[in-house]
Amino acid sequence: MMMPIEFHRDGPWELPEGWVWARAGDVLPLEYGKGLPERQRDTSGAIPVYGSAGIVGTHSKPLVDEPCLILARKGSIGAVFEETRPSWPIDTVYFARKSHVLDLRYAYWFIVFSQFGRLDQSTAVPSLSRDKYNDVLIPIAPGAEQRRIAARIDELFTDIVDGEAVATRTLKNLGTWHRALLKAAVTGQLTSQWRVDKPPNEEGRDVVRQLRQSITATDGPFVQRIRQEDTKGKTIDVSKLPELPGSWIWSRIGEVGLVTGGLTKNPARASIVRKLPYLRVANVQYGMLDLTDIQELGVGEAELDRVSLRIDDLLIVEGNGSINQIGRCALWSAEIQPCVHQNHIIKVRFSDARIAHWAFHWLMSPHGRELVTTVASSTSGLHTLSISKIEAIPIPICPLSEVEEILRLIGRNFDDEVTTKIELQGGISSLTRIRNAVLKAAFEGRLIERNPTDEPADILLTRLNGAIDDGVLLRQTRRSRNSVIAAE
Repeated sequence: MMMPIEFHRDGPWELPEGWVWARAGDVLPLEYGKGLPERQRDTSGAIPVYGSAGIVGTHSKPLVDEPCLILARKGSIGAVFEETRPSWPIDTVYFARKSHVLDLRYAYWFIVFSQFGRLDQSTAVPSLSRDKYNDVLIPIAPGAEQRRIAARIDELFTDIVDGEAVATRTLKNLGTWHRALLKAAVTGQLTSQWRVDKPPNEEGRDVVRQLRQSITATDGPFVQRIRQEDTKGKTIDVSKLPELPGSWIWSRIGEVGLVTGGLTKNPARASIVRKLPYLRVANVQYGMLDLTDIQELGVGEAELDRVSLRIDDLLIVEGNGSINQIGRCALWSAEIQPCVHQNHIIKVRFSDARIAHWAFHWLMSPHGRELVTTVASSTSGLHTLSISKIEAIPIPICPLSEVEEILRLIGRNFDDEVTTKIELQGGISSLTRIRNAVLKAAFEGRLIERNPTDEPADILLTRLNGAIDDGVLLRQTRRSRNSVIAAE
């Protein structure tokens, strides 16, 4: 039997005159959805079937034949949906019918504001406790004011959503623009006029020769096997590679840089006294390093030179469950010293810092990413890179003076791009804060002008409680529920 609704003035914050607090379980009670396996659904119907993430299918008849709110009970808890049509909420959700006290749209926005996901106390599958929901206090505004508040929130949120869409679209366009910039840079299009104005006094083949000679001179002491092979008679298949300017040349990463593996993590390392910070796959992201979680590993004296990191070492992720994540790369900038790397990160060391930055931009460019994913693919379905695969990746080499110009142009444009990104992301964050501020103002009674002729909520509840005592409201509620049962 329905019980009178308790209401009072005291609550989490001060309310305007005419508002009261009431428990969610009293004014917007939740009911359990009913299971409807996919095999039992009549997909020829148009009745939406709701799960915890939203609409999951259709059926020919409803479980609820009136407007309702649907709250995720398991999984995506905190998610809430308003459905104005007949619907079928399944057993992973709750639903709340039209209320005599709350406008459904007003209740919807309050649930969004309250972030019910925070009520989850489960240790496995996230779940929303109905008992905890029932004890939540809801600010009850006069009925007419609730409808005006909900309408105003809708209006303001439309503008906010439009602003977020513009900012998100602009961020996406920035990414497209950045890829286009790198594509033009690594194929010589970006510096086509520069070559006319300042013809270089060397060619790419001269740079390759210098780089190959300097690798042994710089790193010879710890290199057990230099993978420097004479390229005579071993031409690179350029049929699927972009066309290069006349002063450029195709080489391979292993011909201009020293490619080495890292430390294999095993139990024996626990007994090694010397422990050093080391980089794992999680630390190397696209174009950046994430050093928030750095662990240590035992390192032997004999292997230290080989696995130590130096500034401008190019770090490449060897493998990942997703082909799109393989080959993530970043440049080491010596934030932590000393530091070593695990074997799942392959290191490429160049004798010239300019070429290190050049190779980084090449691997981040659309052409470079395509080559990386191609060499990482396999018929077994397991996608990995290796030292030999990275060594074999083609790389365009141009005169060092042109490399400097390209890096300058990329850097200048990148600084502008970063500034724009920060501004856009700051704008999105501001819109999120505005959204929260709008909801806070709405449920504190500060969002719209108040109408003194509105029936105060305490009078409305007193009148409804009188109807409950007389059995009027109870009979109306039973008729509503029986109509649903008959529809089944």
